[in-house]
Amino acid sequence: MNTLTIDVPPGTLQGAAADSTHSHTLHAVHEAIDQACAQACRAIAPAWPLDRAIAVNPHWSRIGMPVRQVAARMAALGGIQVFPPRSEQQRAWQTGRISPADLALALRQLPQAQAQGITPQQCVEALASPQPVAQLPLLIDVLDNYPLRHHRLSWRQAITHQVSQTCAAYFDAHQADWQPQRAHGLYAFWRDTLQHDQSIGLLMGLPTLGAAVDALPARAEDAERWVLQRLGLPEEVWADYLESVLLTVNGWASWCAYLGWQAGLEGGTDLHLRQLLAIRLAWGVLLLECKDDAASRDAFTALRQAWSIAPQVLRNAEHALRVDEVWQLALEVGYQRELAQRLCSVSGAHVPPQDIEVQAAFCIDVRSEPMRRALEAVWPGIQTLGFAGFFGLPVAYTPLASQARRPQLPGLLAPAIEVTDQVLSADPADRAADGVLQEAASRMRQSRLALADRWQAASRWPGAAFSYVEAVGVGYLGKLGGWLQPRLQERARDDLQGLPARYRAVCRPQLAGL
Repeated sequence: MNTLTIDVPPGTLQGAAADSTHSHTLHAVHEAIDQACAQACRAIAPAWPLDRAIAVNPHWSRIGMPVRQVAARMAALGGIQVFPPRSEQQRAWQTGRISPADLALALRQLPQAQAQGITPQQCVEALASPQPVAQLPLLIDVLDNYPLRHHRLSWRQAITHQVSQTCAAYFDAHQADWQPQRAHGLYAFWRDTLQHDQSIGLLMGLPTLGAAVDALPARAEDAERWVLQRLGLPEEVWADYLESVLLTVNGWASWCAYLGWQAGLEGGTDLHLRQLLAIRLAWGVLLLECKDDAASRDAFTALRQAWSIAPQVLRNAEHALRVDEVWQLALEVGYQRELAQRLCSVSGAHVPPQDIEVQAAFCIDVRSEPMRRALEAVWPGIQTLGFAGFFGLPVAYTPLASQARRPQLPGLLAPAIEVTDQVLSADPADRAADGVLQEAASRMRQSRLALADRWQAASRWPGAAFSYVEAVGVGYLGKLGGWLQPRLQERARDDLQGLPARYRAVCRPQLAGL
């Protein structure tokens, strides 16, 4: 494996030719780094927010790989266990959940296991030993070699905590009263936070952290290039190393991947995931700057030695997990066997048909199947149907005088139509009167919402912790009673909160842009 470098020996090139060659080489390095970063970011599956929650396969971007290869990569790059622990498989074997016939069938269905010469006896013996896959180290792991490191928060944990706090503040939505400056992006916000917050340096025992932060590149893409060129890793392992870096903050990386997905639905791009990668990469170099020269050389040596054989480590991990793949398939075969036995044991007695009184269609989903069975069990007059598709309309709704745009369809799709509220006058042909009513209703609603927001903000001030309760706490007794004994009445539309009643009756949804 050849390590890509931008160093050109002095004296080998002259004049304009030297400048041209160096510029071309530098451009090639930057292009290779950009491709490696993009490949690592594509490996992260998006995670949707609760109001648009979608059950997403966490290995969505790896569906083209065999499960054993995915398990090997997750174990070596992220310390993540995909297959069940061998102790659980051993328990299933001992209790008969997996039978010898299940194990034999699983081996027959895996030609590669047969070619490797794996026998049922070897599979059983392997259950007594743990899964032998070691995680490849990152720069922060080889740098954190302080003798008393086991008695304090590890650098990996501290960095994950700091990055998570930064992301929580940056991506806050309508919770914090003081919002961060987002104009220059996530990376710039993180860098500015570290320049003003010295607590993380004290927590990690790094008093010179502030000076190291000042030396960081101001742009995220420059930080990516600077770090990778300093590491000196082989080019063929760059994408794997970067994916391993992102897996240390996989939760926030998944959120950034969601933002990228949403931007793609609208024909745009989003750089938050790349900036998060730059943040996590830059942390390694920050720690490097806080170490002495000898420690830095030792860290570089250990890191390069470990990652120079990373492809072989991944191949060995796949080989070591072959037995786990066999047991996983045997577990599935055992479940299928038990399910088939239960289905065949059901009585075939004829049940007279019932008149259908209610028909209900459900989206085919593991959460709806128990509900369907329960409904049909308690009332023979109910017939349930499974519908393979999405429920919703291809529209996005924006309530009157607000920017709270809400898609009315699953998050995997993009709305094609915009809908908003329109206040109509008594005369449908009088557009001028409609405009006057629209302006008055919008102004009134914004005024009410602003007043309610100021009132709620006053109750959250630190100084109001006691004074607010003493002054107006009694006024909440009525609301407390309503919370304890809610009324059986239709809930008011939140979309029209703050809109006077006289406007609600004439407020109608309308297609926008027509």
